[in-house]
Amino acid sequence: MTDPWRMPAGLKGGPRPDRGREAPTTPDDNPFGLHWGALRPYISVVILECTSDDPAAAYRALATFLRLPGRRQGGRDSTIVALGDVDDWNAGLPGGDRALDDLGLDQLGGFVRQQRTRPPWSKADLEFTDVKNELTVSLRRGSLLAVHTDCPTQRRLLKWIDKQPRPPLRRVSDAVLEGALLQGETKGLWLRGTHRRKATKPDTKNTSGIRLQDTLDPFQDASFALGSARSELADDPERLVLRGVVGTTPRSSLVWFKASVDFAMFTSAVVELLIMIEKALLEGCPPKTALSMLARQVYDLSEVHGAFEVTADHPDHLSSAADDDLLAAAELLDGAITGVSGSDDSPNLVLEVGTNGATCAELNVSPRPVPGGFRLEIGLRGEPTYAQPVQGILNAMGDGELLTVYYASGHTFTDGQMWTRRIGTVPFPNWRFRDFAGYDITQEKPEKKTAQEIHTATGEASDRSLFGWVAHNYTDGWLLCDDGPGEAADFLHIANDGTLSVIHVKGAKSGTQKRGIAVGAYEVVTSQAAKNLVFNDTEALHAHLSACTLAEPACWNGGEKTTDRSEFLEMLNARGVTNDMRVVIVQPHVSLPTHDRLRTTPSGKSQSGDLLRLNLLDTLLNTARLAVAGAGGDLIVIGSTA
Repeated sequence: MTDPWRMPAGLKGGPRPDRGREAPTTPDDNPFGLHWGALRPYISVVILECTSDDPAAAYRALATFLRLPGRRQGGRDSTIVALGDVDDWNAGLPGGDRALDDLGLDQLGGFVRQQRTRPPWSKADLEFTDVKNELTVSLRRGSLLAVHTDCPTQRRLLKWIDKQPRPPLRRVSDAVLEGALLQGETKGLWLRGTHRRKATKPDTKNTSGIRLQDTLDPFQDASFALGSARSELADDPERLVLRGVVGTTPRSSLVWFKASVDFAMFTSAVVELLIMIEKALLEGCPPKTALSMLARQVYDLSEVHGAFEVTADHPDHLSSAADDDLLAAAELLDGAITGVSGSDDSPNLVLEVGTNGATCAELNVSPRPVPGGFRLEIGLRGEPTYAQPVQGILNAMGDGELLTVYYASGHTFTDGQMWTRRIGTVPFPNWRFRDFAGYDITQEKPEKKTAQEIHTATGEASDRSLFGWVAHNYTDGWLLCDDGPGEAADFLHIANDGTLSVIHVKGAKSGTQKRGIAVGAYEVVTSQAAKNLVFNDTEALHAHLSACTLAEPACWNGGEKTTDRSEFLEMLNARGVTNDMRVVIVQPHVSLPTHDRLRTTPSGKSQSGDLLRLNLLDTLLNTARLAVAGAGGDLIVIGSTA
C-alpha cells in the first residue's frame, strides 16, 4: 500500500528554501522535501487512540485526512509545499542515522501547508496577499497517535473523528488525561460554567497561581467544568524532556508543553508523553485529581435519573452574537414550561408546556447521544389541549439548545452536554493529627475564675488542659496568650521563619477512644475563627495586643514563659508581606483512627451516621478555609492521634 507521506520519486531529501527566503509555492503533487533537522515545533499535540486491530492502517487514514485541504474561506489558496519522507526522518539530526523505533516510534510523517489569503481589510480588487506556512506532524507509537498541527486543522480533525462513519480513531478520555497529567500542583485553570447563567455568578473563570486546587470552592465551583489546566508533573527519572509544567485541554484531547529547540527534543517529548498515556490507560481507573470537585461530563446515562426542573435560557442571558431566530425562540420559551415530571430510573422526563400559565400539552423528552455530547429528543405526548401554540414551542425547543435539565441524581444537562456535580463531598485537606497523651482533651483551659488566673496557670507543669498543650508544643519562636474578653484568638504564635499562627482552642465533647464525629464540637470555634479574621491586619492586631489590661499576660519566648509582650510585638511589626499566616483550630474530638476508617469506607456501601457527619464537617471546615484564604492565609485543624 502506498505510504501517504511518500514524496514523488527523485524528491527524497530534496532542495530546501534558502535561509531568509520565502518557501516556493509548488503544486500539491510536486512538493519539496521536508528537512526534519531544521524543524523546532512547539510541543503541542492532539492525542488519539486507535480503535481497530490495525494501528498502521488507522495512521494511514489519519495521514490521508490531514493532507486534505480544509474549506476555502476568504479567498484562501492552500498548497502543500513540503512533504516529509519517513525514510529520511533523521536527516540533519545530531547523532547520525538512527532507526525510527530507536525513539520508540512506529510511524512518522509531516508536511508544510502554505495558505494564501486576502487580508480582511482588503477588497478583492487590491492585490495584497497574506502568506502563512503551517506545519503538520503526525507520530504513532503502538495504538496511540499524536498530531501537531494548526488550530483550524485541530478542530477539523476532531469533527472528522466524531462524524459518521467514524474512522478507527477516538480521543483519549478526559479521565485518562487528567489522571496522567493533572496530579501535581495546578498552575493555571480555565473553567466554564455548567449552571444557568445568572448575574451573581460568572460564566467562565480563568486563574493562575501556585497551587490552584487549594483555591477551589466546593460549592461555588462545583458547577464549573474543567476546560483546560496547567499542572506540575511529578519527577520521573525515565522522563528526560517532559518535565515541569504541562497543559491539557482534555475535551479536545490536546496536550501542550513548551517550545522545542530542535526536532529531536520534540519527538522525545512526544514519545515520553505517549508512554505516560499508555501507563494511564493500562491502569484502567486513573486516580482522582485534586480537581475532582469540578463538574464532570457524563457519557453514560445509566445513573442519570429524577429530572425535577427544566429552565430555558432567558433572552437577556444569551450571547450578544445570538441570531434573531435564537432570540425569538428564547422569548417564546420564557414562561412556556409549566411543569416537570421525571423518572426514578431513567433520564427521560415529561414536560408540561403552555402559555400564560395554562398547560396546553405534555411533551416526552429523552436525551440521545450524539458525537461529543447529547441532544434532547422532544415530541408530543398524546393530543394537545390547544394545538396552535404547541407547535411553536416545539420548534423553539429544537434539540434542547436553550434548555437546562436538573436531575435529582446530581446531573445537569446544558449546552448539549450532561454534567455531574460533586457538592459537599470534598474532604477537608488540612487535618493534622497530634499526640495529646497526658492531657485532658475535654478541658479547654485551666479551671480558674479570672482571666489573670488563667494566664498565670497556663503552661505550668500541672496544666493538663489544651491551653497547656499549646504552651508545651509551640516552643519555637514567640507565643502569646490572648484569652479574655474581646480576644483576637486564644493564642498567637510567630515562628522563627515569620509565619503567624492564629490559634483557637476548643475542648472535645468526649475523651473516650470510641467517640464518633460531632459537627457541633467545631461550629462555635470555626465561627469564632472566621469572625476574628479582622485581626489579620497587622496594625489592628498590634493595637489590640498593646491595649491588654492584664498585669501579667502569658507570653513565651523560645519556650520560656514571660509576662512581657514587647518582644512579640516587635516580631509582629518585623513580619513582611512574604511571611505566611495560618489559622489553627485545636479541637481533638476527631481522632485519626475514626477519620481514616470513615475515609476508607468502600464506595457503594451505605453511609453510616458518622460518615454523613464527617461530610457535614468537611463542608463546615472547607467553607471556613475559603474565608481564611480570602484573608491571605490557610486553615489547619488539629485532631488527636488516639
